[in-house]
Amino acid sequence: MDQKFIKITNKNEWQGLLDKVLFKTFFHNIEWEEFLEKQFKWLKFERYAYNNSALLSLARVGDKLISHPFCEYGGPLPLVENIDAEEFKRDLFSEFQNSIRISFHPYLAIDVKRSVLSTSGRVSYFVEGALDLRKTTRHEIEKAQRNNLQIEKCRNQKDLQSFYNLHIKSAKRHKIPAYPLSFFDYFANSAESEIILAKNNGKVIAGSVFLFYDKFVHYFQNAIDEKHKNMGANYLILWQQIQRCLQNNKVFDFGGTRIGSPLEVFKKGWGGKEYPIFELTNYGEAMKPGFPRRPGFETLRNAFGFLPPFLIKKLSPYLLKYKLR
Repeated sequence: MDQKFIKITNKNEWQGLLDKVLFKTFFHNIEWEEFLEKQFKWLKFERYAYNNSALLSLARVGDKLISHPFCEYGGPLPLVENIDAEEFKRDLFSEFQNSIRISFHPYLAIDVKRSVLSTSGRVSYFVEGALDLRKTTRHEIEKAQRNNLQIEKCRNQKDLQSFYNLHIKSAKRHKIPAYPLSFFDYFANSAESEIILAKNNGKVIAGSVFLFYDKFVHYFQNAIDEKHKNMGANYLILWQQIQRCLQNNKVFDFGGTRIGSPLEVFKKGWGGKEYPIFELTNYGEAMKPGFPRRPGFETLRNAFGFLPPFLIKKLSPYLLKYKLR
């Protein structure tokens, strides 16, 4: 039987193939993948060409393969207009016998047989035209505008550090591992991403990370000073970014969100169109992404919430792999 997945190990060959795909995300550039490999010794990428019709970049984390780390969706990346999802699924599970999980970007999933794929329990909201804001969302925007907040791009290390401190506090509050400062330094200095800050009297009180790819502007991360959360800073950042996005004929991607979560309620209030995120996986329920679900898990999470910021910064790079698995 012909081998359907051909492993690509030459960097220049892979870049040449990437240049031919019809669609890829911010996360699928070689620079970002090499950056992640340097950051985390427990992560290594494997790259494959599939049947002359798609590319697949997978991160090996322990005995598992995932696409794409720290991204809601990862592949495959199409080289042709349509991918036969049924054939792809059969070949994928035949080729890779170990645990594997691939999340499809909704833009790609439109062109595949959805009945073949599984729902991930997550959705994305895309703002593709005129906004239909929920009343409470509009009220928060108007309130933020009255507060005369300054909205600007992060341009110096001092402001970046202030935003990162908010990110660490948010991780502590939600009892989850934080991203390292180097992530945000990468986003602040890449031509394909930016960090937008909200300031009150010159002090950073909120910020959001936006990634640019294809026709999309992807809302990736945000953090806010809890002492100023009633000022509507995040709403104003999003309002201005969405307006700019639509003026440039782009699609605003709110990013993947767990169905039924408070964050989904927030994102739904902006009136975007809902797209389910589909996936292919042979994971069992006990292997779904997140902290390892074993006895004492909740105790571990609760303990993480009590850690001082310096320990959260120190331990998070080692704990992030459990968020991926």
